[in-house]
Amino acid sequence: MSSSASFTPKNSVRYPAPDLARGFMLILIAVANVPFWLSFFPDNPEYSLSDQWWVFIRGMFIDHRSYPLFSMLFGFGLMTMVLRRQRAYVERRIGELDENLPGMPDQVRATWIAGFENESIDDSRRLIRRRGWWMLLFGFVHALFFTGDIIGAYALVAIVFAGLIARRRFTILTVIALVVLAIMTLSQLGLESFVNWGESLKGLGGATSSTQMMTASADLMLGWYYPLISVFGWVFSSLLGLIMTTVLPATVFGAWLATTDYISRPDVHKGRLMLVAFLGLGLGALGGLSYSLKASGLMDSYFFGQDALHEITGLLGAAGWLALLGLLAGPARENLGGARHFFIAVGKRSMTAYVGQTVLFLATFIALGLAGIRGISQTLGLAIALAVWTLMALFCWMLESKGYQRGPLEVLLRRAVARSAGTHPVPRIPRMIQPAGIDAEVDTPQSAVSPMSAYAPPADTER
Repeated sequence: MSSSASFTPKNSVRYPAPDLARGFMLILIAVANVPFWLSFFPDNPEYSLSDQWWVFIRGMFIDHRSYPLFSMLFGFGLMTMVLRRQRAYVERRIGELDENLPGMPDQVRATWIAGFENESIDDSRRLIRRRGWWMLLFGFVHALFFTGDIIGAYALVAIVFAGLIARRRFTILTVIALVVLAIMTLSQLGLESFVNWGESLKGLGGATSSTQMMTASADLMLGWYYPLISVFGWVFSSLLGLIMTTVLPATVFGAWLATTDYISRPDVHKGRLMLVAFLGLGLGALGGLSYSLKASGLMDSYFFGQDALHEITGLLGAAGWLALLGLLAGPARENLGGARHFFIAVGKRSMTAYVGQTVLFLATFIALGLAGIRGISQTLGLAIALAVWTLMALFCWMLESKGYQRGPLEVLLRRAVARSAGTHPVPRIPRMIQPAGIDAEVDTPQSAVSPMSAYAPPADTER
């Protein structure tokens, strides 16, 4: 395979549900990231009633729900790439086998094919890990501007778990994911105890303390050294993201979904997807109710463990979003018009849109700061987030209308991954000597083998 080749077969079916979900998810990501940018302003305006209601809704349906959705879609895309890559690899090798050694016994042929499948696993494992290293570089560059970059965490998942993903060892991956959830929960409870202890000493409320900590962090980053501190925070958060967030569990779930047809054929699973959408979003909102009431200031609601509950139920909320968006997208088909086409155009270029949103946020808030704005309300932040997403969506739609199938960063990543592929020899399939009297091209003695020995599979098929 040449360095410029695609990772998957040409003309592969592209399912609309993941792309539509990615496009919509980027709205949630933009909205969830706004508080980070607002924290850089010196003043923190008091919440109006509309601010309170918006923060309340955001806490139940978006905060800690958008990134698990992002992770599920990352896992789905990664496994879809792996499955197609492995299938194409095995089909190509079988074609070589049938050409070089026609008419072999079925049992021997099956042994050869088993060897090809092992080769395809090694090939896809290398692809995942190579892609992960390049994603880590992309995340590093993005982190120079936005310390909350999530690409780095996904890159680490790909690098560390490439072998298990390529071999589809979902039992092992699930056990690891459950251990991560347990560590995350205990860490959240410990952090909550520490914060409560600090607040009891200072006499501060939880919401005020969180705001002050965010503002202090933002003040620390205002200076020429911002990129250095931003990258340092990114390295720390990306490493912790493997064991203290829902990134890995959500990615594993998304990868498993790719081995089913729940997302590729949502039309045949409408009942189940409707149930998942209803229960997922409902339980996710219920799990975030107390947290959201307190964060919004609508009610001084608190119980120990609410932060951990809010984080864990984010998985349910993300699954609910994915099921709902899958139903809206429907199965693969030729024409997808209207709003679905618009969202899909964004989803097909999700990395470009994600990083582009950071660039637009940075430009917008720098301009507002230079204009003398000292504080921005939560609802105005929402409006800015929607405007930023809309601008990126228009850019993606323009690329789609002009026939560009991918965004600039997607093209750059694919080329980097493909061109960095090394050479990995595989067992050579010998060619059998044609029987005497057959008018056919005869191999040279160096490459020809006798009929009896030709069918023997290489000794290293079980690698």
